[in-house]
Amino acid sequence: MIWIGLVAVVVAVGGSWIVANTLRSRAVVLAAAAVGILCYVFIGQPAKPDQPLSARLEELDKRSRTGAETMTPDQLMALLQKRALDDPADPNAHKFMGDLLESVGRVDEAVMAYQSALRRDPEFQPALKDLADLLFKRSGAVDAYTTELYRAAYRQAPDDARIGFMAALGDYQAGKVAEAEAEWARIEAPLAAEDPRRQMFQAFRNVYVTGEAEAAEPADAAARLP
Repeated sequence: MIWIGLVAVVVAVGGSWIVANTLRSRAVVLAAAAVGILCYVFIGQPAKPDQPLSARLEELDKRSRTGAETMTPDQLMALLQKRALDDPADPNAHKFMGDLLESVGRVDEAVMAYQSALRRDPEFQPALKDLADLLFKRSGAVDAYTTELYRAAYRQAPDDARIGFMAALGDYQAGKVAEAEAEWARIEAPLAAEDPRRQMFQAFRNVYVTGEAEAAEPADAAARLP
């Protein structure tokens, strides 16, 4: 705002005038103040109002619809946070925040974002699946919590053999061997012989069941399965 700039100039001139002890010094001060005012008026655009946060977020929102790939992670995060505030009950923004945080290596924060999505909708399948995958990649194991996440996601997507297999893997690691093997057999029965998931499931069993190290990075491989 222009009046703020003028007040600052007046204060500076007043202080300098008091300090200066000769007419020549005071003339220099006045000349400097005049130059400052001219620069502020012609370069600083004092009549242009500050752009509020809402306007910047609106601009980012428009940009996300036409060129989201050009936005930085910080810009995307600001937009997602705005959407989360606009609709506190919607889990989608929190789920996408989790995706974004995971993509930049902020794993613990990604876990919290997925959990935040599930607090809004405990049956939100995308967050159930992504959180389970992230926890498995982080620990290399399917603990009781991760098993329940996979199982809840599988109930909503019974055609997704991968998450069904992972839920059964959790049962196996919890000592429920017979139940896990029966579930694996049921899941694999309808799969074609050349289905790549059969090979991946076998690789997982080699690592987690028989102890053979034929799959170098099973945790990452699980997330890549179709």
